[in-house]
Amino acid sequence: MSTPNQVWNNYLKSLGEDPAKTEKAFPIVDHFCDEKVQTDNLYNLVIQGIKRATTASVKICEYYNEDFSKPGDYWILTNFDETECCVLQTVKSTIKKFSQITEEDAYIEGEGDKTLKYWREVHKSFFEEEYKSLGWKFSEDIEVVFEEFKVVYVDTVA
Repeated sequence: MSTPNQVWNNYLKSLGEDPAKTEKAFPIVDHFCDEKVQTDNLYNLVIQGIKRATTASVKICEYYNEDFSKPGDYWILTNFDETECCVLQTVKSTIKKFSQITEEDAYIEGEGDKTLKYWREVHKSFFEEEYKSLGWKFSEDIEVVFEEFKVVYVDTVA
């Protein structure tokens, strides 16, 4: 098992960079969801190249002072227990309304049957719950950040 810090250093070394001298900042470390089975399933979809995007609420990101990823930014994705991780790089970030997510976006996000119908059901439920917990009302006009990413490094050292 490698830690996120070790994985980042191994990634830098794979590029021929000295981790002690790199100008690349250590990226955020995060995982999808807060439930083990779903988190691990989404992690595996990323590793398999099926899940290549994620969606977040602009308002919730702003509420928690979370920056939006920009193309070229790195982040380390982990499974629930942080026993596995990989380095991702943001390819594209687009702000649009929830109602403007397309069939192609849903397919790239790679969850369930990859249809827009599935995407809308799952994300509407997720955002309704998050908004309700903050005393807000969800609508399909909320702005979301649709972030496309690629896996640039998977650590195979056990």
